[in-house]
Amino acid sequence: MAQTETEPVSFEMTIDDGRTRIDVSGDRDTAVVVRSKSGEKIYLPPEDFDRPPEDRQTPYDSPYQSADGTADSPYRTQTDTTSVTGLEPTADGYLIVHPEPVTDVRFLR
Repeated sequence: MAQTETEPVSFEMTIDDGRTRIDVSGDRDTAVVVRSKSGEKIYLPPEDFDRPPEDRQTPYDSPYQSADGTADSPYRTQTDTTSVTGLEPTADGYLIVHPEPVTDVRFLR
């Protein structure tokens, strides 16, 4: 059985205003288990995690897109974590926003 190479994974976690934000970079083939006051929650890999992110669908599409995806723009703003809860794929990984402070985080590959 051949062992497959996996990308490194790094994450940054912040707790602010009663919510937890976990920015994950690298290998998207990971699941994240968090524990908080309300119990345990499992965040599974984003759909199509094994496919590299694509900047363009056709040669005529702009590589610039607004954060809400409604219009092309040369400026991409950071995801507003006050309106997002759950898991959102990003260009280099994914973002998890949990609705309360997390007391334990575990990554599974």
